[in-house]
Amino acid sequence: MNIVICITIIAITGILLMKRYQPQPVLIGMGILMMFIAYEANWIDAILVESQSTGVLVFDAMDIVRITTSNNIVNLGLMIMTCAGYAKYMEHIGAGTRLAHTFIRPLYRLNRPYIVLALMFLLNMGLSICVPNPLSLALLMMVTMYPVLLRLGVSPVGAAAVIATGHLMDVGPGAVSTLLIAKTLNMPVPNYFVGYQLRLYFLVAIVTAIAHFFWQKYRDRVEEPKAIDACESIPEAPIGPKPYMIFPLLPLCFILGFSQYGFPGVKMNVTLAMMLAFGIALLAELIRHRNLRTVLKSTTIFFEGMGNQFSYAVTLIIGGQIFAQGLVSLGLIESLLGALQTLSLNSIGLTSVLGGGMLGLSMVTGSNVAPLFTLVPLVPNIVAHLGLDPITTMLGMQNGASLGLFLSPISPVMVGVAGVAHIKSVDLLKRTSVPVLVALLTSCVGICLLY
Repeated sequence: MNIVICITIIAITGILLMKRYQPQPVLIGMGILMMFIAYEANWIDAILVESQSTGVLVFDAMDIVRITTSNNIVNLGLMIMTCAGYAKYMEHIGAGTRLAHTFIRPLYRLNRPYIVLALMFLLNMGLSICVPNPLSLALLMMVTMYPVLLRLGVSPVGAAAVIATGHLMDVGPGAVSTLLIAKTLNMPVPNYFVGYQLRLYFLVAIVTAIAHFFWQKYRDRVEEPKAIDACESIPEAPIGPKPYMIFPLLPLCFILGFSQYGFPGVKMNVTLAMMLAFGIALLAELIRHRNLRTVLKSTTIFFEGMGNQFSYAVTLIIGGQIFAQGLVSLGLIESLLGALQTLSLNSIGLTSVLGGGMLGLSMVTGSNVAPLFTLVPLVPNIVAHLGLDPITTMLGMQNGASLGLFLSPISPVMVGVAGVAHIKSVDLLKRTSVPVLVALLTSCVGICLLY
């Protein structure tokens, strides 16, 4: 009976998310509803443990939101917010645009359209480590990379496909899903990034670049050429001074430099790295403008970026954890463990099942964040009972959720790029589908071979 209730609520939740209802209240509401059902059916004794209980059932159900929020804001939430604030400030001072322009200029001289296309995809993948938001990176590349590809003779939809998929895998010390999984595994972020993400990232990037080269060249040849809109319709982004190109790289340098891969004697965390880099950027802005009032006023950009990320990612964490707690209260973990033990899945099998599930959920919802924050907290209990490796399982889930964004015509990055390029997101999907499926296959094979 409890499994039927779980499946029904998951289905209703999925339908609401597909219809673009705000995910946070949906997840929180459904999670609390499941806890009420579990309590009334005597599957759990209380919603909160006695030491945390208010003494009133309804109050306990509402207080769980406060408890979950306070637990997440202090560590993971603050890391995510500072990463977003720093990325927003880099956009404001033109540091990201300067970095992109610096690397793109030599490629333009090659004058070989599809070789440049593949190389620009690799450049885009590299920049995604420094720019953790897929849509922000894509819009930055539409300003810098898109006009170059059009002038070389690449079709608008082909150029847009390469740009949209630049954030193919959500990796790097500032990526939201990386921070979530590292926290869930109780593993330092540099260890997870360098030890598990990086090798697979390079492999997938190279193979997908080759896939883009052949697929976009083939589609441009067989499809009727479409009129290329004037590049002047694309809004220009601010370009900072040449030395500013180092600023997007500073947090990564701090995080890896003060770790076991550099100077392990200094303790460094993601939040501190972002704040240090932000302080250096502020000092550079003060030297540049020589106006203290202007520079101090610009700090509101940083804090606005933090606030925006709180309203989205951090509240999604809270909603996802409450929804997951609701599933646990209905006994889903025990039932799922029984099913998995019956199937006798090994680590590769479990990774494939959960990774495929993440891919599907990401495609349906248009988000890689909501599915991960809902299901990742459940994984440690599952793999512990099965005696399997949680790291490779979560790596597969993360990659599946990330790749699903580029197979979904409703994901923000696909809609945003299609809008700027004046094409339909469904047409863009036709161009991203083959390289993304190649990336998915490469990721699965890479996890099996490398780990």
